[in-house]
Amino acid sequence: MKRKIYNELINWKNTNIQKPLMIIGARQIGKTYIIKKFCEKEFKKNIYINILEHPEIIKIFKEEISTSEKFNRMKIYLDIDIDLDNTIIFFDEIQESEELISGLKYFCESEEPFKIICAGSLLGVKLKRMKTSFPVGKVKMLNMYPMDFEEFLIANGNINLINEIRKCYEANTPIDSVLHEKTLNLYRLYLCVGGMPEAIKNLLDNNKDILKFDKSIIEDIIQSYLDDMNKYVQNKSEAIKIETIYKSIPSQLGNKSNKFQYGKISSNARKRDYETALDWLISSTMVNKCPILNKVEIPPLRIH
Repeated sequence: MKRKIYNELINWKNTNIQKPLMIIGARQIGKTYIIKKFCEKEFKKNIYINILEHPEIIKIFKEEISTSEKFNRMKIYLDIDIDLDNTIIFFDEIQESEELISGLKYFCESEEPFKIICAGSLLGVKLKRMKTSFPVGKVKMLNMYPMDFEEFLIANGNINLINEIRKCYEANTPIDSVLHEKTLNLYRLYLCVGGMPEAIKNLLDNNKDILKFDKSIIEDIIQSYLDDMNKYVQNKSEAIKIETIYKSIPSQLGNKSNKFQYGKISSNARKRDYETALDWLISSTMVNKCPILNKVEIPPLRIH
């Protein structure tokens, strides 16, 4: 399925490829899929390395030697010879190795033509809680999210409808009533299944019949999120607080005040007790922080 972030990957390739690219986003949103497609399509050669599948690489990067030597030992361990001029290397689940994250500085500053892209689950949380130094300014970072409504429409093949919506938006004119109803029906489907690629694919495989949609897909993803809440935490107490906040989100969204309220977590909840746990959830991108706006209007045009 087409993802809009692909254009940003192309832009990185064309303008700033010497700087390693790091994709940050929640689990199951399609990071690995789209990055693999990009690597396969845009480069003559590509190497995929899942750090979770190679704990030996974690050990190599922990050694007290130069990053150059660590990279050479990794090549020997994997038994690969890398043509750096034509090859992109994709490190997946990079959050498993703080030392590899720190080592991205070497790949950026090296005179060798390294092309490095990396991603991982809970990477945003890991970066905030790293004990080693993060190579500030040496890594380009992109945030990735679940499929938005436009990507949902693209997956449905509704390109003409997208163009019509865009035309009406730019002209500030109402859309045709028939097309408006069609759009609303599609939007209701989108709200039912969400933006996870696997869920959208299942809906399309069942000819958009919501009654045939496999709800276990979403249930499994939510369970994997709950399982993740025990990773990169200070203690078990923090993990419990993170899960409690997460489970309070549906009631939070129903607040008449349109504000997040700590009192909705539990009757005696206080900001000082849950602030760190809430920051964990925001960093994980399992939830998004939306500042309240006093006035909603079209942004003014930029003057170039």
